[in-house]
Amino acid sequence: MKKLIAIALLVLTSVSAYAQCCRENRCNPGIFNHLGAGIGVGTNGISLELATPITKFIQMRAGVSVMPGITFNADADFEYKLPTENTPKSGTVSLKGDLGRVQGQVIFNVYPFPQAGFFVAAGAYFGGGKLLKISGHSDELAEIAGLGGEAQAIIGDFKIPASENGDIAGGFRVKKFRPYVGIGWGKAIPGKLVNFSTELGVQFEGKPELYSLYGEIDKSLIEDDNTFKKVQDILKVYPTLTFRLNFRAF
Repeated sequence: MKKLIAIALLVLTSVSAYAQCCRENRCNPGIFNHLGAGIGVGTNGISLELATPITKFIQMRAGVSVMPGITFNADADFEYKLPTENTPKSGTVSLKGDLGRVQGQVIFNVYPFPQAGFFVAAGAYFGGGKLLKISGHSDELAEIAGLGGEAQAIIGDFKIPASENGDIAGGFRVKKFRPYVGIGWGKAIPGKLVNFSTELGVQFEGKPELYSLYGEIDKSLIEDDNTFKKVQDILKVYPTLTFRLNFRAF
């Protein structure tokens, strides 16, 4: 996460420095000659961006989005087999899901009609590959491990192993580079001091993959259609709705 924040800050600093340079007439007039700043809130969490014009039709935004640790609890089935028994047994474990993550973004707003506020956005989000973190503990799983058995919680049609202490840790991860498209209304660089904009779009993440911190993921013969499975199915594309307050620096 620190590396991602450092990259985002470098991008923001570069955009600001180049815009200041162009303001002092050291580059092509009308290009990179203004600077805007925006703070937004939405399904990506809280976002901070800098923006600068490329042409009268295009404005470039670069920034970082921070999703706070929104958590929820859900039950998952688990199955186990003891060395002294031939028949597998099952039970239920309570797990916690955490949607918190930090992302960087570089997005281009294209204004087909420069005098109007309507725009089409295209770009990408990067970093924040761990979409959902899953954790939990069960004394029953620890007892099973103490008896020489192996226990695995079922997430959809896969099994995530528990540690010898009865802990489960893992989650869903997606691509670290995720293309983005959207539409919206409002200039990223206000004509006056401040304005308001809104944007609706999607990140193309691909199907989230289950990972574990305590061993290999196995295929399950039994599918558990729990809350985590629903998250995996729904968030192949991540919906983005953002309300943003934009400021004109110069």
